[in-house]
Amino acid sequence: MDSHRLLVAILLPVGWALQQSPDTVVRVGDSVTLECSASAKNYIHLYWYKLPVEKNARMQLVVYSMEGRKADIEKEFQNRFQSNGTKNNHLSVKIDHALLNDTGTYFCAEQDAQ
Repeated sequence: MDSHRLLVAILLPVGWALQQSPDTVVRVGDSVTLECSASAKNYIHLYWYKLPVEKNARMQLVVYSMEGRKADIEKEFQNRFQSNGTKNNHLSVKIDHALLNDTGTYFCAEQDAQ
């Protein structure tokens, strides 16, 4: 992979109730929107996580949101990541002007009402 490309990989759905964007390759400087939808109505929180490609990297929380509320974007992602929050069991996050250090595996998760 040359230095002008960025790989944003999306895992297959984490659970049967989640649908995610397919694997995506983005050029440095381009924008991408990652989509996550829960089919069941009992999910209170939706989250987007990033697993960087570096060896021994730890998973990072990117954004989380409660149904009908604005998104809480973690501080390190606030400059270029945007989200309008969870609406109708759907949480998207947009990465503006992707950088090489945005490379990683992104996946969504849910927390149910229990």
